Amino acid sequence: MARQLLGRPFEIIATPAPGRGYGSRYNCSDDQFCTVRRAAAGNGVYVTCLELNGERFESVTNVGNRPTFGAESFAVETHILDFHPIRLDETTQLQLRFLDRIRAEIAWPSPQALKEQIGKDVTRARHYFALYQALSGLNSEA
Repeated sequence: MARQLLGRPFEIIATPAPGRGYGSRYNCSDDQFCTVRRAAAGNGVYVTCLELNGERFESVTNVGNRPTFGAESFAVETHILDFHPIRLDETTQLQLRFLDRIRAEIAWPSPQALKEQIGKDVTRARHYFALYQALSGLNSEA
């Protein structure tokens, strides 16, 4: 179920910002991580949809302070599912739609534990999108 604000999914529009490099440092995934620094929905992990340069990407987004790594600093970090290289610079407009909340933000005991949880979050998001596609197909046949 999409997070609704005024009858539609909550979204933010922003430009990319550099991250702290934890995703690549701890090899959480070969997929791209994109960070925007703007106020957003409450802290937690969400199923999201990211639009940039006219393309739509399914994604998982963490909103919060990244407590597993100590020094907290607020960020909205998006893990793009099935990403392919695309031109992205500091002026690229990103539109991030929040579709469903997966869980609260948690301080994990280690980066490895966080990596394992990210895998579960990605699996849950893929299930969400597969179910959405299946239901959309049923509705178009009616």
